[in-house]
Amino acid sequence: MSNSLISPQIHEALSRALDSGNVDDFEITVHDPNKKGEGYLGEMLYVTLKDRKTLQDKHLIVKQAFAEQPLRDALPIRTAYVNEINFYIEVWPRLDEFQKTIPEEYQFHKVPRCFASISDENSEKLVLENLRFQKFRTHEKRAPLNDDYYKLLMKEYGRFHAVSFAYKHLHPEEYAGLVANLEDMYEDFGDIEFFPKQLRGIFELSLKSLQPGRDDAAIARFKPYIPDCMEEFTAAATCRTRYTCLTHGDCWSNNMMFKYDESGKPIDVRFLDFQLARDASPCSDLSYCIYSGASKEVLDNLDAYLQLYHQSLSDTLRQFGCDPNEVYPFIELKRDWKRCGKLGFSMGLMIWKVKCLLESEIKDFKDIPIDEQEQIFQGAYDEEAFKKVSRDVILHMYENDFF
Repeated sequence: MSNSLISPQIHEALSRALDSGNVDDFEITVHDPNKKGEGYLGEMLYVTLKDRKTLQDKHLIVKQAFAEQPLRDALPIRTAYVNEINFYIEVWPRLDEFQKTIPEEYQFHKVPRCFASISDENSEKLVLENLRFQKFRTHEKRAPLNDDYYKLLMKEYGRFHAVSFAYKHLHPEEYAGLVANLEDMYEDFGDIEFFPKQLRGIFELSLKSLQPGRDDAAIARFKPYIPDCMEEFTAAATCRTRYTCLTHGDCWSNNMMFKYDESGKPIDVRFLDFQLARDASPCSDLSYCIYSGASKEVLDNLDAYLQLYHQSLSDTLRQFGCDPNEVYPFIELKRDWKRCGKLGFSMGLMIWKVKCLLESEIKDFKDIPIDEQEQIFQGAYDEEAFKKVSRDVILHMYENDFF
């Protein structure tokens, strides 16, 4: 694509991403945009910049918000993008600098590099590194994540949370000012017109996965929960606990990219999409991550994964000179799980419904009339796959007395 065909807004974003600031020194190739379902509130452009002198390539992603005003009026698009820009420009750089005081092997470096951002109204953008050229790739949506994935994820979430836990413990006023830059978008989910209705609809659909005569006790417990599911979600999302840290926010597997060894085992990860980042219980991240992706075998061994997480958290906190039993005792994590884990339970069932949609049915909000936004979760789907995973999650919640 000729440089002259690049929109002025994209041209400006790329200019900011370059050390020289001169895009004309590069030949620009724009590749196919993201697939449906990869960017619900915007789109991603995959861009290669070839230096005209050195012939070296720079592979970038331009993540840009939808600009259509009716869509922006219906959905918190600007808030989401400004939140992510603040994470990359203000919040994470401060914490990244802070963690340089501990040994490299305990530091957390699983966030993509952000080269530039634009926060102008109707033109919000981020320019990020394209991890595909570093051999990272996303996990197949419908396939549950197994033990290897969750061992890796719990270890890295432990390190990620430990950095902000330590900063909060050692510099409480500075931490409070830092996270004040982030909007708690979960508090506003109930104001999204379609969300409460859609949440209840997916809970009612999930109820059908339970088998009368076999799951009667679970049915008796889960059925009365459904009319109050939005209130339960809100209570979990706004759960007040003294044990909070910077959280990822949107923790399903599509917001992660993995690198694999020759046997196919995941050996590295990058966390993506910080639009829902906020100060909250780490159980918000962990429950969302687990209930939106775990196999039954992982669910059956939840406590072992929480212990693995807490060990990683504790090891990292000690490097900062913090006592894990003071900053976040394991017993408090278990208590928070009962209160805050319902956020992950609710989001997990919704995400599994999206994961089970047939490829031809996947949409972005831009494809749907404003008054029919609930269609994002609707369409032909793999009913048997959804029944299996939703039953596994509901029985897990029942058997552990989590609802």
